[in-house]
Amino acid sequence: MKKFFALLKVSVKSMLLSSSNMGRKNRKKAATGVGVVLLIALLGLYMSGLYSSMLMSVLAPIHMEVLVFIFMGIGALVGGMMFTVFAAKGVVFGGKDNDLLLSMPVSTTALMASRVTAIYLENLLFSFFILGPAGAVCAFMTESGVGHSALFWVRLLIAVLALPLLDTALSVLMGALVAFVSAKLAKGSVIGQNIVMALYLAAVFWFAFNLNGMIEGLAANAAGVKESLSWAAPMLWMADGIMGDWGKLALFALCCAVPFALMVFGLGKVYRKAVTAFAARSARNDYKLSAQSASGQKKALLRMEARRFFGIPVYFWNSGLGLIMLVAMGAAALVMREELRELLGVLGGTLPVMPIAALLMGFCLSMTVIAAPSISLEGKYLWILRETPVGERTLLGLKTGFELMFSVPCTVIAGVCLTIALELSPLEGAVLLLAALLFCVAHAAFGMFIGLAFPKLDAVNETVVVKQSLAVMLGMFVPMAALALCALLYWLGSLLAPVLAMILPLALLAAFTAACGLVLKIGRASCRERV
Repeated sequence: MKKFFALLKVSVKSMLLSSSNMGRKNRKKAATGVGVVLLIALLGLYMSGLYSSMLMSVLAPIHMEVLVFIFMGIGALVGGMMFTVFAAKGVVFGGKDNDLLLSMPVSTTALMASRVTAIYLENLLFSFFILGPAGAVCAFMTESGVGHSALFWVRLLIAVLALPLLDTALSVLMGALVAFVSAKLAKGSVIGQNIVMALYLAAVFWFAFNLNGMIEGLAANAAGVKESLSWAAPMLWMADGIMGDWGKLALFALCCAVPFALMVFGLGKVYRKAVTAFAARSARNDYKLSAQSASGQKKALLRMEARRFFGIPVYFWNSGLGLIMLVAMGAAALVMREELRELLGVLGGTLPVMPIAALLMGFCLSMTVIAAPSISLEGKYLWILRETPVGERTLLGLKTGFELMFSVPCTVIAGVCLTIALELSPLEGAVLLLAALLFCVAHAAFGMFIGLAFPKLDAVNETVVVKQSLAVMLGMFVPMAALALCALLYWLGSLLAPVLAMILPLALLAAFTAACGLVLKIGRASCRERV
């Protein structure tokens, strides 16, 4: 067991932490791990708290609380798979330390079990923050006494522990399939992963826009909806078990534990062969002679950034999701402008519409972390880039400008759509666009600086850099804190004078933009030794 826990510690670090050879590395790794845990926890709490309360408001009066756990269980299962499929592909089958670990006197089954357990822990975290709040909402809003006994929480805990077993088994099997396809068809796998993520995102947006109609349908035919979900039998067993059926809860736990055990022992027997085969296929190169087009330095560097951005699915979808949400928000507001105007009419002008639109745009832009991980994604090949006849100012300017090349047009499109949909005055529309563009520039400059200050050049894969590095966490949450400060200044300004309500946040954004640009310019020399 001592060997297993040592391997598990390494695997968990590969999932949640990123190693670094710089000073104060323990504090940086701890901050990175805490950031990942907080991100998963906040996402789970938001999803579960919002949708559970909406469902319970309709289902509690007809005593169909069981449907809440069915839907939340499906959400935890699907969400966990989307989080960990590509992580399983990278950590379990594509880890750079596989050769070292496979050479140690440890059975492949124990190594496989440690890798899989690390993925289980991440799924367990997400499952806890999905099913736990759902249980709390059920206990608070129920009209039939569900959740008011200690046994209810015991059954819920068993479900929370069991569900990630099934989630992990499916994630690892799909990760093996993705690793096989990636090794066999390198370019085709990237396209396939992008298609899968695009379909998943389209399903999320469809669900969000049709949620109200679905809830109304649940109220009219809750029993029929439950019968129609027979294809998700394990989730039905879990929900009925949580509500009090111990037999179905045991059946659900068995349904989760058996596939997990079969996956660990089955893949453990062939783990060495699988990892070797994947590595051998990915190491193969097919060389083709072709004419090479000439281009300038800036054009070549921009092409390199574009190939990396669009060629690494985890980079594209994690860093570009904010821009997709930004454009989708503007388009949805334009399409649903009549409903928005009716809602604003009912509220009677009590909400500050333009500042709320600015905060939403800023939130989407905060999630667009393209510049922050760009230095770290160079990895061990950064020295090649530094030896090229390109000045540091040009190189960093292009990396910063690459983010702006996408974020500025999306910001303008969303700002114009929101101005039209919300019927803002020309002055308010101009202020909205100016504030969003200032924040856009500041965010890119700050991301570039923070990427230089906290590089991760020895991460085991791109997933660690894009999803779990300290630079990405700071590049996302520090701008969000600046947005909160802008909201506070707007509120304080509105108490003094209406003009100050607009001037103070704009002044702060202008100062933030200038400070980020200045710090990036000055800090370039001090960060040179770090990278």
